Amino acid sequence: MSRKIWLTTATVVIVGLMATTAYAALTQVNTYTVTGAIKGGKGATKKAQKPVSVIFNYTVGEESGNRPSPVTKYSILFGGLVVNTGVAPGCDVAKLNASTNTAGLGVCPKGSLVGFGSIDNHVGSSEDITKQDITCYLDLTTVNGSQKGHMLLWLQSRDTATDPTKKCVISVHQAIDAKFVKKSSGTALEFSVPPNLLHPGGVGVLDNAVVNVGSTIKKISKKIGGKKVGYFSAYSCAKTQKVSVAFTQESDNSTKVASTTVPCTK
Repeated sequence: MSRKIWLTTATVVIVGLMATTAYAALTQVNTYTVTGAIKGGKGATKKAQKPVSVIFNYTVGEESGNRPSPVTKYSILFGGLVVNTGVAPGCDVAKLNASTNTAGLGVCPKGSLVGFGSIDNHVGSSEDITKQDITCYLDLTTVNGSQKGHMLLWLQSRDTATDPTKKCVISVHQAIDAKFVKKSSGTALEFSVPPNLLHPGGVGVLDNAVVNVGSTIKKISKKIGGKKVGYFSAYSCAKTQKVSVAFTQESDNSTKVASTTVPCTK
């Protein structure tokens, strides 16, 4: 009898190891799409820049339908645009992150909130990339940072009272400090994702994969030196403009670029 139990236990262990090995043998090949629009910049030139609002969205998938690999770094390039963070008051990232409740944004000055959006995530066991049935829906608020050229990405678990189907399994109230970097063809917003957001519960326990992001940066302007300056200003926006994202995925540290041309409208 004891031998039969031992054999059964051994079989279970072997099957379990085979399953783990099978999952480990699978690779994650992420796919990316980018969409958006630039409003208010049509006809802008370097001498006649125009304040604009920006709509920006992207999706992350996986070639075989598995859970995507977490993305550790982003570089989001807005072609033909410059950023002037001095047109809005700034919020201190340390103060914002020290406020860990839903009223966190209350520590930021009036007028520092420059945009809004949402982030959808699929979460699953780090050992099984086929699992993605755990979801985390977050509200995104973009906040002008107190440091010149910085934007804060405030992530907050969605209020399930307003939409019970859009919940998050973890409590999130956190700001990511992102930096605007001037490029030859425009301006890029660059940031790295903190480890606790990539792996809720710790490395090797759960992987959190962003699958859909939608965001809008509002048209905000201020007169500086007699000229109207926008938070985002277009200097090249005839009919369309290029927007691209460089995604660095965790599974193999590779970087892929997804780009598109977005319409420039009045």
